[in-house]
Amino acid sequence: MSRIPVIIPFYREHEKLTRCLAHLDAQSFSNIEIFVRDNTHDNIYFTAAVNEGLRKYSYDPAIRYVVILNQDAYLESNAVQVLSDFLDRNPDSGIAAPLQLTAQSLVTWGGSLGGFPTGTHRCEPLESYRRPAETYWANGAALMVRTEVVREVGLWDRNLRFVCSDQDFSLSARARGWKIHLVPQARCEHSLSTTGEIANLEIELIKLKDIIYFGRKWLSGDLYRTLSFEGSALTPLSVRLELEKIQSTVATLERTLTSR
Repeated sequence: MSRIPVIIPFYREHEKLTRCLAHLDAQSFSNIEIFVRDNTHDNIYFTAAVNEGLRKYSYDPAIRYVVILNQDAYLESNAVQVLSDFLDRNPDSGIAAPLQLTAQSLVTWGGSLGGFPTGTHRCEPLESYRRPAETYWANGAALMVRTEVVREVGLWDRNLRFVCSDQDFSLSARARGWKIHLVPQARCEHSLSTTGEIANLEIELIKLKDIIYFGRKWLSGDLYRTLSFEGSALTPLSVRLELEKIQSTVATLERTLTSR
């Protein structure tokens, strides 16, 4: 049984981390190694923290899979086993992700739809999810990635510091022929209440700049149009107008922060 590292970017909320670790301790898959990147005193943000873990583990030939997990994402006891079994059976799948639910069993991520300007989640009733299914990109709050994919694609794009790096990595993997799957038999409690919040103006500014970078990276040509699920509504004009609107908001926030 090969060990499976779990990479957790952590920032200040110790109660959530304690609960996250307790759920990992309860996993039926026993050979787990936990890597917590504590951002409390030198916040390098989400993507850089993930990359520290990927750099540590993905180039070890003895490690086949790595889990990326938010501090507020709580895996059910069989989740790691189910995801690793799925990847074992499906060698063309590069990323397998669990169904994400609230504490009340409402689906908050059951696959991904549009990717711009912000990610759109498929959130159908729980009974709709019976079999594994391909999805456009995997939500970075909880996923298992094949280390072979990291070695082929590279680390997550460090220019996307807080959001969009999960979408970007998924699309980069798909561009090389890998598939991304939702595996609903693996489940995770994650309500989105924290990741969706605007903590302060600086974080909001980082998020908006991430979105602009993502749009420029993927929407300047036809590649993203081919891979995404935006359909005919995604046109050069609509993308340009959306980016101009966000750029205006970025300029306003920068002036506000500078005047403090």
